[in-house]
Amino acid sequence: MIRVVLLDLFGTVVAYGDIITGTRLAWEGIYRVLSRLGARVPFEEFAREWQAQFLTPLQPGEHTGETPFISKLVRLFRSYGAPPDLDAAREAVLAALAGWDAHTLLPEDTLPTLCTLRERGYGVALVTNFDHPPYVYDLLRERGLEEQFDAIIVSGEVGVDKPAPQIFHLALQAFRCTPEEALFVGDSLEADITGAQAVGCRAILIDRRGLHKDFPGPRIERLDELWRYLAPQEEAGRPI
Repeated sequence: MIRVVLLDLFGTVVAYGDIITGTRLAWEGIYRVLSRLGARVPFEEFAREWQAQFLTPLQPGEHTGETPFISKLVRLFRSYGAPPDLDAAREAVLAALAGWDAHTLLPEDTLPTLCTLRERGYGVALVTNFDHPPYVYDLLRERGLEEQFDAIIVSGEVGVDKPAPQIFHLALQAFRCTPEEALFVGDSLEADITGAQAVGCRAILIDRRGLHKDFPGPRIERLDELWRYLAPQEEAGRPI
């Protein structure tokens, strides 16, 4: 029986608006700070370099800031010969997140679905990859979502990203449940679906933007469509 529902954040609980514009605004915020520190590089070249650095895990000696996001920015500054200014890195983080935040939204189906999951006795956890955990908690609080989760697991806090099995096991341990008792819902084929299935969890792809209509497995386009998969077990007392 499924008794715990694990949810990704971006693209699942919170939706993207104009993701291209949001990403560009975020990167422009970082670029302004980098330029002020003396780096002279065309924006498009910077964007390619930052994307590569953002996706590259930190080495032990590179954890210089309070969060992985800050530390990666310090590493970026150094790569351009700019001073490793922590205050400037914090400023760049805030500028980037402001651009990103302006192009995310809370779908109308999210809060009712989370409330109903809790009312029906499911454990509910958020499991997200994000390099600046304070933003996750601020976002949840501002959108009225924080109290809807029994556990919140952010990669930037626990030091491991999806699809690594450790982050899924941390969620399972929070509920003392087996993988077979957990259902994961996420929008990333690799990080969410493949990662969850690799540890033995059931997984449902949420495809809010309709990008994976040929996906062969369980797929929904809204979070409230989750009941299509949970209702049979609730009615018949058997796993989905």
